[in-house]
Formats: sequence, structure tokens, C-alpha cells
Amino acid sequence: MIKFNDKFSFEKDQYCWHLHEYYMGKDKDKNPKRQKKTTYHATLEQVCNTIIDRSCGDCGSLGEIKELLDLLPKAVAGIQKHVNSIAA
Repeated sequence: MIKFNDKFSFEKDQYCWHLHEYYMGKDKDKNPKRQKKTTYHATLEQVCNTIIDRSCGDCGSLGEIKELLDLLPKAVAGIQKHVNSIAA
């Protein structure tokens, strides 16, 4: 499994990419609990697009979106490095 940040991680099986998104929810007794939502994607590009889309959705202003988008080339390079090390 490749950890992108505290909110996202992803992995690949023989069929597709699994994107795991972590968030704070509540257990059956209404206590705070870290939850995981998994979505499935055909390509790594779709995984990246989903991470970008959901991360931008958490931004409160255009300035925050710009800051996030400015960090993306570094993040994508990190993903490529992980994928290349796994493939090697």
C-alpha cells in the first residue's frame, strides 16, 4: 500500500486500483473513530484525479486551491517514484 498523505492511500491488485480515503466518523456508541472509504479505479491517473478533486473540495478559497495545485507536481513525482520502485 502506498500512503499519499494522512487522508489518502492506494494500492493495486490484479484488477484495479484501490483508493482509500480516511476520515473521522463515529462508532455505534457515538465515539470518534477513524473510518475508511474505498473507491475503485481503472488507472493510476484516475486515482490522482480523484485525490486532486477531493482535496480541492476541502479548500475554502481559490488561494487555497492554488496552493494545493502548486504542490501537485511534487506529489505526482513522489507517486511515480513509489510506483517505479514497486515495478522494479
